[in-house]
Amino acid sequence: MKLWKKCLAAGMTAAMVLALGACGGDNGQDEGQSQASGSDKTITVGSSNFTEAIILGEVYSQLIEAKTDYTVEQKFGLAGAAVCFDALENGEIDMFVEYTGTALMNLLAQPMATDKDEVWQTVHDLMEKDHGIATSNPLGFNNTYVMSVKPETAEQYNLKTLSDLIEKSPELNLGCTVEFIQREDCLPLLESKYDASFKDVSGLDASPRYDAIEAGEVDVVDAFATDALLSKLGLTMLEDDLNFFPPYYAVNFSDKALVDGDPSWLRPWRCWTVPSMRKLWPL
Repeated sequence: MKLWKKCLAAGMTAAMVLALGACGGDNGQDEGQSQASGSDKTITVGSSNFTEAIILGEVYSQLIEAKTDYTVEQKFGLAGAAVCFDALENGEIDMFVEYTGTALMNLLAQPMATDKDEVWQTVHDLMEKDHGIATSNPLGFNNTYVMSVKPETAEQYNLKTLSDLIEKSPELNLGCTVEFIQREDCLPLLESKYDASFKDVSGLDASPRYDAIEAGEVDVVDAFATDALLSKLGLTMLEDDLNFFPPYYAVNFSDKALVDGDPSWLRPWRCWTVPSMRKLWPL
């Protein structure tokens, strides 16, 4: 990973680590203690090559070193969830953070589901049974899709929910990622199952779609719940009253044999929230 990315992640997480310092674990052990001792214990933390994954990897790295007697090595910037998954199975890393929806459909090839508890349980059970991987409890935030509009658009069209958006879709221009256009569980399903029919659909990269809605070039964007620009631009997030989008709760995937031998380093610090993650994103 480039040095500037590591420095960015480290700087952005420093305040977060301090804020999380008071967070307790769920395994009943005292903070800072582990079942084994010694200074030669090392945990290799991996991450995908996008900003949020790097931030989460950096936060975990700092918390592990601050609260246990492990030393952390980092393998950041791996080319996606599948590469991290393979690296964990092959013993190249010991842990990485990913999302339950991604794990369910992309890593485990299971059908889409929208019940967050069912998704977590399926991921937990299959990861352990088929891959020898431990799945933590959710870390506290859900980075799923959230359809968003300007407040004046929400007022003009009386938009509060996804159902409202679908009803008014023929009058609105959608700016979204190409992935949202192509994925069968996104726009194609909105169109086939709920008869959504937007006036126009523009395929845009992640940041340009926010530029487009700010400039009035589109009316609606397919935001992610932790995007910092949601807060910066003051966009109105529409409630998913249809439970349409899968849950994408962040969890920690780790080598189960290592966790069973010494679970102290995998304390699920559950202090992250969607607003706190938005604050960690660079603008």
